[in-house]
Amino acid sequence: MAVLLAAGGGVYAAVGGDDGGENPTASPTTTTPSHSKTQDPTPEPTTGDGDNTGGRGNGESDPNDQRRAGEAKVLYQKPAPEVSKVNLEVPGFWAMKGYVVKAVENKIVAYKDEGGSKWTLSLPKAVCAAPTSTTDGKVVVAYAGHGKDSCSQLALIDLNKGVKLWDHPAPERDALGGGYTNVGMAQSGNLVGMAWFGGSAVIKVSDGKEVSPEKPSAGCSIDGYAGGRVLLRAYSCSNGTAKLQQLTLSGSIKWTYTIRKGFKVSNIFSSSPAVVALIDQDRRSGGILALSGKGKERSTLALGKQSYQPECGTDIFGTNMGNCEGVAVSADTFYLPTEMTQDHGLGSTSEIHAFDLTTGKRKWAVKVAERLLLPLNMDGKNLIAYEKPTYTAPGRIVRIDPSGGKPATLLRLPQATQKAERDFYSATHTYHNGNFYIATNRITGSDTTAESLLMAFGR
Repeated sequence: MAVLLAAGGGVYAAVGGDDGGENPTASPTTTTPSHSKTQDPTPEPTTGDGDNTGGRGNGESDPNDQRRAGEAKVLYQKPAPEVSKVNLEVPGFWAMKGYVVKAVENKIVAYKDEGGSKWTLSLPKAVCAAPTSTTDGKVVVAYAGHGKDSCSQLALIDLNKGVKLWDHPAPERDALGGGYTNVGMAQSGNLVGMAWFGGSAVIKVSDGKEVSPEKPSAGCSIDGYAGGRVLLRAYSCSNGTAKLQQLTLSGSIKWTYTIRKGFKVSNIFSSSPAVVALIDQDRRSGGILALSGKGKERSTLALGKQSYQPECGTDIFGTNMGNCEGVAVSADTFYLPTEMTQDHGLGSTSEIHAFDLTTGKRKWAVKVAERLLLPLNMDGKNLIAYEKPTYTAPGRIVRIDPSGGKPATLLRLPQATQKAERDFYSATHTYHNGNFYIATNRITGSDTTAESLLMAFGR
């Protein structure tokens, strides 16, 4: 296995498992959190039922009054509420049919696409961790427990009705000193995987009871889980070994993949098909690996000397394995955004590269000028992507067909909300049923600027 460091800061490593497959070629990976500035004032909304003001308060102008030909409609804007402390993380956002649901501290609110709130649910304390995927419209969230910074109470929320179905303490198995900090959660089917600093657990969505998958051997610990179609878990050991496993619907181990010694899983971009980022113990080199549905090595992506920039946020302890934005996957293709680079004659450009999951080779690249181009999700065989706003122009939602080619605009976001769109510090971006949503992941609590909680756009 060769490991090389390039003078320009690109890092390369041959990565792969020890299951008898061919040694993959050297390839780099760079994952960089992306944050914007704090916000400038945006219109104040009202949130009660029957609010058809588009999220405006009394006396505030409607951004749709400034709507230009061809621009998307602003469905609503919601400002960030006052919160208990500065730089507060506010996890929990889900897009449903005709509405979205956002958690902020101890409130979980459903916002209708046509304006107004559908329901509001209060919990005893603040939501501190939540999966991104749901099961039949139900999701398990974690909220603050009794100890300081303890994210140790679990509740099952019905996102269709806005009710709490059960409420239990988190399992204490493997807890280091009984604390629950930096909790990461992933949900798939009837299972929720939890990882925190010093412990981990798997529980059932239906009743909150713990299931007991096979424990890692001595000297090993669970790093994190990723959900969606299936539930994956990654763990690493003090002797430099690491593994990736898929759990069955009942919580047993379906397959185990052994990571090449000296490397571990840093992010799980997709659980099915499995696509993961690996990194070495010094966090200086790594690569991206695709696995088959049976846990066998499928390919290592040939990333070349390009640096890539999925938005994986800040995860100091690595417990949020599946929290990366800006990537998308189909059955046979993985889509990855590059960082902004200088292109002679075009100024700054960014690209999306499509990789064949069977061969690991790049199939095509799509380039845009002066914008960061991020994959969002798949719409059938087409890729949906977000052209992020510039300092002067709003963003766009585009469709890219399976062969690449020029992106086709689906939504051209309005100039009137360009600044609010750009000034989210950290956000989740979702395109669902023809609408585009931006939901904040953190409220800075600045005294000098107004902050947005949520923005929604449609035709």
